[in-house]
Amino acid sequence: MNNIIRILCAASCLAVLVVGSTLHAADKPEKPAPKGSIRPTGELKPTDLPALAKISFQQATVAALKAAPGSVLKAELEVEDGNLMYSFEIVGADKTITEVEIDAGNGQMLATEKETGEKEDNKAEAKKDKKGDKEDKD
Repeated sequence: MNNIIRILCAASCLAVLVVGSTLHAADKPEKPAPKGSIRPTGELKPTDLPALAKISFQQATVAALKAAPGSVLKAELEVEDGNLMYSFEIVGADKTITEVEIDAGNGQMLATEKETGEKEDNKAEAKKDKKGDKEDKD
């Protein structure tokens, strides 16, 4: 009888922990993606993107370096979250990398994010997966 009570108490405690942690995770809403001024639709090739941009690469670079001073490691014009944007990776004086997203239509900063080693690992893994998918299709 005592064993049954102990098992029921343990199961109840476990259920409370699981439900509580799930509710706590649900309390943190995911930050919505910013809305850019150019939202292309349909199938686009990378070679189609420059014609859609309203600001130059140089203008976007100036805006990105204003948001995160440093040296540009990587830059690209891309469609992300439905927005046409210039995306920059900039290393600052403190040796941290900041990703800066600049709207390709009006030059406004859409987002900045300090990158961690874990995020870089995830990006590298995602790129490997994409390359693998392309090879599988060929």
